[in-house]
Amino acid sequence: MRVTPVVDYLLTRDDVDGDRIALQGISQAGYWAPRAAAFEHRLAALVADPGVVRVASSWETHLPPEMVQLLDDGNRSDFDAVMAMDDDQGRQAMLAWRMAPYGTESPFDCFIAARKMTLDDEAIASIECPTLVLDPDNEQFWPGQSQQFFDALICDKQIARFTTEEGGDWHCEPAAQSLRDERVFDFLEDAIR
Repeated sequence: MRVTPVVDYLLTRDDVDGDRIALQGISQAGYWAPRAAAFEHRLAALVADPGVVRVASSWETHLPPEMVQLLDDGNRSDFDAVMAMDDDQGRQAMLAWRMAPYGTESPFDCFIAARKMTLDDEAIASIECPTLVLDPDNEQFWPGQSQQFFDALICDKQIARFTTEEGGDWHCEPAAQSLRDERVFDFLEDAIR
């Protein structure tokens, strides 16, 4: 995700305070927004919900080991053939939806592209703006990655945990949006003051 052109544009507007531009990444954008912030240093704050360091892990979790092996072996034709045999229309629709941003009709190519979406410690250490990382209990797509991302940050940072007891568990805190928003806005108020 490239945000530099967006920041360039925002800085031309009279109704934007260029010292208070924040970037928020939700779901898989918990990878894209931090990656952008690693290279765009005019941001005043960053929010990652959740922090994602390896996109493909959420995709590969649902594959049997034999399919992961086809990916590891670079076997595009067999991987795509097996994926095409799935006659569940719901799964096929979900796969097509997930592949669309990657600009490919090959599941193999899409999975390989997702594998390339990783944030190493060097990239994470390049983030300079204050950063809030959201970490819900029972994160089903990228469990443990919020903490991993948080630990690698060297900027001013906070982690906001969301628990089952407060109704804030699961990916992107779906049953606790008010609580989520309150914590994000409290962080932003301090970060861009």
